[in-house]
Amino acid sequence: MMNLKTGAALLLMVAAAPAFAELKGIPLDSPVPAEATAKMNQQFELKLPSNPTTGYVWIVRQLPEQVALTGVNYAQSPDCKEGMTGCGGTTTLHFKALKAGAGKLIVQYSQPWEALRDEIHTITIKVNK
Repeated sequence: MMNLKTGAALLLMVAAAPAFAELKGIPLDSPVPAEATAKMNQQFELKLPSNPTTGYVWIVRQLPEQVALTGVNYAQSPDCKEGMTGCGGTTTLHFKALKAGAGKLIVQYSQPWEALRDEIHTITIKVNK
């Protein structure tokens, strides 16, 4: 028979499992965009849902020749109260459009120390003259 401490610990792990699973993935209310459009020489950005407190970060796997990546930053959600842990936000990728045409930006939401087998997202980038 299970003792009270073991039973309570098991119940806590089972109850917390869905919350931990949700932290790993991308928030469903903030999908990854399928495409972005910019004019040549224009600065533009893509906002991606993220939660680096889980160890997951956005990795650029392929950058189309039409753009240059000029910066990356993270902002915690304004819904997060001071001192709150495990609260996600938005990673913003900053680009400059260099060349007219269309290409594929491939990004991956992954823990860098793990094998890169997590879901890959392809975003079509269109640069107009």
